[in-house]
Amino acid sequence: MRAAVIGAGMAGVTMARQLVAQGNAVTLFDKSKGTGGRMSSRSWQGGWIDHGAPYFAARSDEFAGYLQRHLAPEVWRSWQAQISGTPNQDELADYIGIPRNSSITRSLLGAINFQPSTRIAGLEREGNSWLLFNDGESLLGRWDLVVITAPAPQTYVLVRDFHEIAEQVKKAQMEPCWVAAVQLSEPLNETAEVMIDPVAGLRRIVANSAKPGRNNKNVYLLQATADWSQGHLEETPEMVGAKLCELLLQGLCPATPPQLLFAHRWRYAFTKTPLGKGFLWSQGLQLGICGDWCIGRTVEDAWASAMALAEQISN
Repeated sequence: MRAAVIGAGMAGVTMARQLVAQGNAVTLFDKSKGTGGRMSSRSWQGGWIDHGAPYFAARSDEFAGYLQRHLAPEVWRSWQAQISGTPNQDELADYIGIPRNSSITRSLLGAINFQPSTRIAGLEREGNSWLLFNDGESLLGRWDLVVITAPAPQTYVLVRDFHEIAEQVKKAQMEPCWVAAVQLSEPLNETAEVMIDPVAGLRRIVANSAKPGRNNKNVYLLQATADWSQGHLEETPEMVGAKLCELLLQGLCPATPPQLLFAHRWRYAFTKTPLGKGFLWSQGLQLGICGDWCIGRTVEDAWASAMALAEQISN
């Protein structure tokens, strides 16, 4: 069968791999220029800054084993970061990609047919086929099977005409997160590489330069709280970046003011209320939905959701 997978984060790449292994002809789409989703990274002055998930954990033997079987040793490694404060389960550190976190999904992608910079704006059912349209309303082709791995609100927009499945998607809620990458003239006077709740308004500070394979000196990722991010949601990156720098300056008193490198808004960063089931699947429509938001909010949750849906499809 011809299968289309929408979204090239961990769930999407995992799903694409499983569908290929089942004998399907798979096309993977993403609106971004590359893979990663919320494991994305950005190049900066010869190095890489992970402005999505700064690291990830593997709590199950199944996930750890999957990574060990399918990833080359040079694209990932253990990173047992020193953490101050009280982290949530999804804030614990086990692994990072080398030289960037998006190396994980790029490696898993392999030779799968990937269409980057392609926003899927519409789905239509015609007979036993799916028609996919981009945001220019151009028809991209016909597929027998479609799997959507986008965040819940974006998934809902695509499936809203299919009421039974759309009503289930609406149950999941997500929350935003503004992040800013900054560079200091000297490192912060903190031994921890990850700081939880260091300053009011900041949920997490990660020493990006402390991670192996990163070449920039004294670069930190500032991650705002969900409430702060919601309150500043529609401000410009420049405005938000300046405010996050001010929070850092007031709270941790670096030797010199931080230099803002860039700020990025993750409108649908974290799961607030999960769907409560591993995936959604309509046998009649040949339409599947998976992602971390189905069961949780971690990279491992995204993988587990995709693996569970792939098993259902194979049956």
